Amino acid sequence: MASSVAAIVGLHAAADEDAESRQETIIVTGEKFDRSLQDTPTSVRVVTVEEMEQQNLVNIYDIIDRTANLTSTYAGTGFTIRGIQNTNVSGTGIGQLATIYLDGTPLPRDAVIGGPLDVWDLSQVEILRGPQSTLQGRNALAGAVVMTTQDPTYDWSGKVRAIVQDKGGDKRFAAAFGGPIIDDQVAFRMAAETSEADGFIYNRSLEKWASRRYSDSYRAKLLVEPDATPDFRAILTYMHDDHRRGERYSLGDYQDSWDERYVDSNRETYELSKSDIFIANLNYDISDVFSLQSISTWSEIYRQRPYDGDYSADDIAFGDYSGTSETFSQEVRLTIDLESFEGVLGAFHSKFENQDYNASAVFSLDLDEDLGLTNTLVNGFGIDPDTAAFIRSTYPQRLFISSLQQYPQKIETSALFGDATWHATDKLKVHAGFRFDFEEQTVSTDNAVSILDPLPNPPDYAQSGDAFVGALFAVNGFIQAEADAASSSSAPNNTEFDAFLPKLGVSYDVAPEKTLSFIVQRGYRSGGSGVNPARASVHAYDQEFTWNYELAWRSLWLNDRLTLNANLFYIDWTDQQVLVYLSDNIYDYETQNAGSSDVRGFEVESWYDFDNGFDVFASLGYAKGQFKEFLVEGGTTEDLSGQDFDYAPKWTASIGGNWHHRDGWVANINANYTSKGPSVVSATTQDKPARTIVNFKAGWENETVGIYLTGQNVFDEEYTDFQIIDGSLIESMLGTPQLFGVTLEAEF
Repeated sequence: MASSVAAIVGLHAAADEDAESRQETIIVTGEKFDRSLQDTPTSVRVVTVEEMEQQNLVNIYDIIDRTANLTSTYAGTGFTIRGIQNTNVSGTGIGQLATIYLDGTPLPRDAVIGGPLDVWDLSQVEILRGPQSTLQGRNALAGAVVMTTQDPTYDWSGKVRAIVQDKGGDKRFAAAFGGPIIDDQVAFRMAAETSEADGFIYNRSLEKWASRRYSDSYRAKLLVEPDATPDFRAILTYMHDDHRRGERYSLGDYQDSWDERYVDSNRETYELSKSDIFIANLNYDISDVFSLQSISTWSEIYRQRPYDGDYSADDIAFGDYSGTSETFSQEVRLTIDLESFEGVLGAFHSKFENQDYNASAVFSLDLDEDLGLTNTLVNGFGIDPDTAAFIRSTYPQRLFISSLQQYPQKIETSALFGDATWHATDKLKVHAGFRFDFEEQTVSTDNAVSILDPLPNPPDYAQSGDAFVGALFAVNGFIQAEADAASSSSAPNNTEFDAFLPKLGVSYDVAPEKTLSFIVQRGYRSGGSGVNPARASVHAYDQEFTWNYELAWRSLWLNDRLTLNANLFYIDWTDQQVLVYLSDNIYDYETQNAGSSDVRGFEVESWYDFDNGFDVFASLGYAKGQFKEFLVEGGTTEDLSGQDFDYAPKWTASIGGNWHHRDGWVANINANYTSKGPSVVSATTQDKPARTIVNFKAGWENETVGIYLTGQNVFDEEYTDFQIIDGSLIESMLGTPQLFGVTLEAEF
């Protein structure tokens, strides 16, 4: 009896230790100083490699859609954090509002659309919600996503995976392995993944799959810890990634458009990206207190996007975009770790160049809707409405235009930053940080615009009188002047910006394993230079800023089996970069600092470990972003004050559980919910509907092999990511349909 009781007590104690150790092993690294999740006041969701494998997560957007107050946008080519899109909420701006980092490398916007975002052989993903500008800088006003790949070890190990799905021809194969080169001094790890799929959209004109995609990714890492310098550690990384993604839109003007997805374009539309990334991460432990780290990164991202702009079998509108962006960054930081004080002090420099941005397009304009011709005749030339209507009738309904544009950019950023925590008492901590950021931008433009349709020949209308002929000459001159104005070139335009970004807060342990924190910090997005396409002119605009007020709760309960974390926030956003139209011409616009808004909400996340191989998790997020001031001018003035952010859902939620039987049977089931995202700015775009998606992974595994059945959107929830109605044409980005698949895994 006594031995049985002792055994039971021992089992419970071991389980308690496992629950506690599980929490302690979740370390947040995205704030440049390693802290446990429970010691981090920032609202952060950490996804470990175990969770990625349990839920069959393939790319970063799978993680985003399962995270409170995050959603993917535009069929997995962007995302929102707390209702704030990673690109903008006010229609414009060069800088991003949220950035994805891969092993310390900031990925430019082109990479977020179709770059190296698969999660194979990652060790951890951290999603930091709220401004990260103090530590990350110019492109982290809404937050940041930090992806970390597996490091080499001195033990031989490897793993392989194969995924096959029942629809869309989706196949994915991956492998990773590594081990020592010199025992305890040099080790390596290599990872590779390839995938292909037809997708779900068929092109009836070209008689081929329009949504066909493929990807190839390779990564090599080298760990060096020489015996001659025992306190030195270097990790060198090279990554190469090719992604090709086909058409995302399908037509929605027929029955069964969810199950049978078509386009009729006579030209292919696809996104092609090629990425090369080099990283050198060097660390030297000066003493038990001080360590010095250097992170050098270089990336080259090539992106090409040919497209059919009319979605028909006719050559009405089409174009091509291509560009190569190069980013170099260098960060050096000193880490301090004392018993009562910890922090980091660093310097940062980056250089971004996109010198071969090229865009070509053939498209048509409605002379009234797009250029305001009739309105100009009446109000600009003083012609009576009937005569103006007759003059308008001599021109085609739509005028075909050819455009060639080059828009090279160079952005250099330098910064000093610091972040520290002082343990004032056993229960009270004081947090403080700063960043001084300096940025210089150089942009120029070279536009060539030509009119493809012949304009009316005024002498042919001599019978209508000299006044009418004169009016035709004037209108031809007006149209040609619009094209000529857009065809000019500008000299390089240099702008400079600087910002000081403070942070201050406190944490108080109200009870063991229960901490309440309050943080205030400033966020920003840098200003920039924009191009007015109609005038081919370059203009400058200033930074936009936020003040973020955040209350955080971290707690462990029930012998550390239950984790309950929450963040309550308010964001005051000023000097927003707003797109302002200067005339009836839809291409006559510029960026001005003319908006303000606020965002308020919360996140709650919880996990519970049972004794019997079963654990559950749940999260709930609410974010309401609203414009306080935002005027869009174009013919008429539309006041968006009081309106919500475009396509920003207020509510997000997820729930799920994992079960692991001692005989090797395993199962995961999870569901995520996103509420409606309203369409606010454009009358032709539709609301993004609410959706609930249920997924599962179940199978059998042992220490070396596993076989699983997987399901995505198992109840075949029909939803759109984006939809636009243009006359009789309905263009939809539809969600992923019901998919079942088989996954095979092995490791040693």
